Amino acid sequence: MVDTLISPKRYSLEEYFALEEKAEEKHEFHNGKIKTMPGGTIPHNKIAVNIITILNSWVADNYLPYVVLNSDTKLRIEHFNSIVYPDVLMVCEKLEYWKGRKDTILNPKLVFEVASESTEDYDRGNKFNLYRSLPSFQEYVMISQYRPMVESHFLQSAEESLWKITTANGLDASLHLKSIGFDLPLAKVYRQVPELQGEDWEG
Repeated sequence: MVDTLISPKRYSLEEYFALEEKAEEKHEFHNGKIKTMPGGTIPHNKIAVNIITILNSWVADNYLPYVVLNSDTKLRIEHFNSIVYPDVLMVCEKLEYWKGRKDTILNPKLVFEVASESTEDYDRGNKFNLYRSLPSFQEYVMISQYRPMVESHFLQSAEESLWKITTANGLDASLHLKSIGFDLPLAKVYRQVPELQGEDWEG
């Protein structure tokens, strides 16, 4: 992750929230350290919006009590005293808010990250490690923004901390999300992302 430590000073959570309310950029909080998040590209943002649209439509069509949230949602990770912003997340039970804050939750079941060259190592490594400390967390989906490839890490055994990796490649493929029982079509994930195959591709 290419990020910038805004100050060597250690901040309290209260100070972090106060700064974040006034900030023009998003920042993560890691045990007192505040780091600036890199801005997303248009393909990155489009893919994230597509995923939210796909999931919301499925939830609505099937009258499911699930909640889909975007990258404005802060996720509190108590075990590491951290706060991060996932690209997309789904909660499949009643939302648990951290200390009553309506912008910070505790209990995602499914998290999506749209990877870039600057964030992929962080998303695969330290960020995934943070997510794995959440009791509610069952599936992690990483999405390439450069080619149609989607990868799922599904918690197969909590006792053994065993995660099964499944990959889908190509616009004709779908990825089965085991945590919610849904097939995610890559053609819809990458709809109107012409950077994948040239300017003439409309999706």
